[in-house]
Amino acid sequence: MTDRQAKPRNGAIDFWKFVFSIMVVQFHSSNMTEVKTTPFVGAAIAVEFFFLVSGFLMAASVSRYHEDEIVVGRDSRRFMLHKIKGLCPEIFIAWGIGFVVQHIARKNVTPASLAKDLMTGVWDMFFLRESGLEGFKANPAAWYISAMLLAMLVLIPLFLKNRDVFVNVWAPVLAIAALGYLSKNVGDLRGPTDWLGLCYKGWLRAVGELCMGVICWGICQKIKNLPYTRLARLLLTMLELFCYLGVIAWSYEHKGSQMDFVMLLLFAIGVVVTFSGQSLLSSVFNKPLVYFLGKISFPVYLSHNYWSHALPRIYRGQTYAQLYPKYVAAAAVTTAVIYLTAAWLRRITPGFLSGCRRLFLEDESQAAA
Repeated sequence: MTDRQAKPRNGAIDFWKFVFSIMVVQFHSSNMTEVKTTPFVGAAIAVEFFFLVSGFLMAASVSRYHEDEIVVGRDSRRFMLHKIKGLCPEIFIAWGIGFVVQHIARKNVTPASLAKDLMTGVWDMFFLRESGLEGFKANPAAWYISAMLLAMLVLIPLFLKNRDVFVNVWAPVLAIAALGYLSKNVGDLRGPTDWLGLCYKGWLRAVGELCMGVICWGICQKIKNLPYTRLARLLLTMLELFCYLGVIAWSYEHKGSQMDFVMLLLFAIGVVVTFSGQSLLSSVFNKPLVYFLGKISFPVYLSHNYWSHALPRIYRGQTYAQLYPKYVAAAAVTTAVIYLTAAWLRRITPGFLSGCRRLFLEDESQAAA
């Protein structure tokens, strides 16, 4: 069983989620040019922030389970279904838009090729891309969702089995093992679809960084309620800004390298400070506008990548400078479509499901009679 009380939003986390989702949008604009010298060529590192935050929130969620009532298999299933539910319907709306956009940009689309793409795209729709199952990728950026969910599918049972052992032993061991392997054998954190022989690089990256997020949660629990002085809070604020702004500045012109792991460490420090609520900026960001920016960061992340691949095919011969305004406009409109359509579907879904239940299932009292 879990404590179902709603938790207040963290405005600072919402703000940085929006900032780093915009950085990812900018990074993928490089798909529109052969010369990979666009601003923020290293902004793929922003995804590390999302993995750390997801690991932190995973730990926070599991910590609210009453340990004496946990049934590992049942509660693992419930956790995963709840997580998937939170991603829907945005992920499916974005998939449909990406499928249409990419086929508009393609040449020689036939009914047979369209049917094949629909059928092989099933792995993407069920979050299995990072498992190795190959198929049509309607939304290339959605690799992150697949990697995160498949990593959680392994980590959650271990976490529920023994919370103390996972936080203090398994999470550090798995983080060091996964990230150490990537550092030694690959040398950076980029290329999520690179196959490592047993798994995709993105999945191993997710395992290591989700566990690192769990470690951040454990540290945060130790420090967030300490009686800090004004000076201490000022120093924490400066540290927080140094971590985030340092990563942003570095990503402006640096591509993937061993420095990725240093940037990941800076992100981790920043996440601990931000979630602790002890930064002087915490109250500044706790505003409705910032909460809204946090809510649309996921649609922003889902709204752009297919456009970066499609626009050069639709507008052949145009330069990056000509394509970029179209890319920004298309991503903005698609973000709004995903956000508003998802909100509408969430409103009508309960009534729709209730109607389906009445249509296909007998009332329990009638069945008993």
